Amino acid sequence: MRLKELYDILKNTELKQIIVGENEEQIIGFMNLALIEVYGKFAILQEEQVIEIVEGQTRYRLQDNSQKVLQVYMRNTLKNPLRGEDQFMEVGVNDINDDESVFTPQPYVLHVPNPNAGRIYSIMQIVTPPYITKANIDMVDFIIPPQYLSVILSYAAYRAYKSMNGDEQSEIGSHYRTYMAECKEVLKNGLNNYSILTNVKLTDRGF
Repeated sequence: MRLKELYDILKNTELKQIIVGENEEQIIGFMNLALIEVYGKFAILQEEQVIEIVEGQTRYRLQDNSQKVLQVYMRNTLKNPLRGEDQFMEVGVNDINDDESVFTPQPYVLHVPNPNAGRIYSIMQIVTPPYITKANIDMVDFIIPPQYLSVILSYAAYRAYKSMNGDEQSEIGSHYRTYMAECKEVLKNGLNNYSILTNVKLTDRGF
């Protein structure tokens, strides 16, 4: 499903009965909130970032669309892939019991306590979907998996009613309960697209 299709569905269903249903910028704003929430919750978009350690530097900038670090692999130069040995080993994330663990002390920052120069880390992370505006909604090449449509619609409606002035507590609660139920349904039916992260991917990319 394309973004413009999601916009049209929101405008003509979940947001039709409230004033924001006639405001394009507000609808797009609730779309952005819903996409960020749902894509983060289900880890729908994942990207790899490769960092090479510089001597003495312990902090490294994660990419701007990073939401959460999932897994980190460190290259072990003592291993020889020609002998069938896997050069990458997984290290802990925010694990004080792992001597090789890396940490995320604040957003967009990776802390490497033992910065051995030349060591390579591969960071697998959940990333945010592209930010949508009136100007780019028809141009951004982005497809929404259909199994998440109901979840996105429910969350967008919840945020829309939550933003309104007045006594809308029943509507807010109703849409939030619907959102949580839709999330459980996706998980129960195994419809979420979790990636299987393996060292093979890293080797195939030449690291």
